[in-house]
Amino acid sequence: MIHATTGEELASQDPDRPGAPASMTKMMLALLVMEAVKEGQLTMADPVQTSRLASKMGGSQVYLKEGESFSVEDMLAGLLIGSANDAATALAERLTGSVEATIQRMNDRAGSLKLSQTKFGSVHGLPPSPGQAGDVTTPRDMARLGMELLKYPDVLRWTGTPEAPFRGGSFILRNSNKLIGKFPGMDGLKTGHFAEAGYNVAVTAKRGNLRLVAVVMGAPTNQARFTEAARLLGEGFNRFTEVSVVKAGAPVGTEVRIARAKGPFRPLAANDVQILIKREEKDALKTSVEIQPNLAAPLAKGQVVGALIVRVGEREVARTPVVTAGEVARKAFWWLTPWK
Repeated sequence: MIHATTGEELASQDPDRPGAPASMTKMMLALLVMEAVKEGQLTMADPVQTSRLASKMGGSQVYLKEGESFSVEDMLAGLLIGSANDAATALAERLTGSVEATIQRMNDRAGSLKLSQTKFGSVHGLPPSPGQAGDVTTPRDMARLGMELLKYPDVLRWTGTPEAPFRGGSFILRNSNKLIGKFPGMDGLKTGHFAEAGYNVAVTAKRGNLRLVAVVMGAPTNQARFTEAARLLGEGFNRFTEVSVVKAGAPVGTEVRIARAKGPFRPLAANDVQILIKREEKDALKTSVEIQPNLAAPLAKGQVVGALIVRVGEREVARTPVVTAGEVARKAFWWLTPWK
């Protein structure tokens, strides 16, 4: 389990144990599609045509027919709500021109995200055919992937939906994440299962300002993965809280006097500071401002003059630069004033 914003690990058991992600593989495909939309390579309204290969996919599917076309948005719904393998194949072919090229892009992206224990052999997560390389990953890598996917909040429109119509309502997409609507704040992300992989799930939930991501892999039963995921998230929300310490631009500390300045000034925080702490540590939270030594006027507006340091007890947990709110002028000395 990790904090969705910082990636801080809050709980773990065998987080680097490798296993097959099964349909959690589709999280990486969804990330590539969302990035392509952001970069203008695709739009949600672009048509995605079904190839013969896509129409022949087994497992979970929306029963696409060869030549049939749906928008990127509809295919993403099929992918993330219905876990449709035919939609995954069609999107992969639309993204790069071929399934093989998309698998390569998925592995390249895993590398850039430093998912060092992850290797994709498919775009959908189905068991590999004889002689084919299978997908492999770890709970830690899947949590990091989930964190990256959450940079595109539109994804939660699909992953947080229990069911939705497809093909004009003639087919109903049903979300296999059984915590949706049952665990408060739950709105994603993806399940995965086949016999050798066990039962997997990557979940995310938000309560107040705090969003967490948890991953369970290799559970022995369908119910066990959801029970464990709910336990992890429940403990996380009970034990931790996110505190907004200061907003960017807010005055911090006390007035500062420096050499040759006309008068004192009060510095501003350069950035927002939010921290995740255990609830029982909240009363031990304290801040201090350290000003750089030997500062002298004049100073420019926005010049860094020190740091705001956040501590829990004696342990430093965050820091951000502090800056001048405006110019700090140099005072005029009498011997520099011209005689009248």
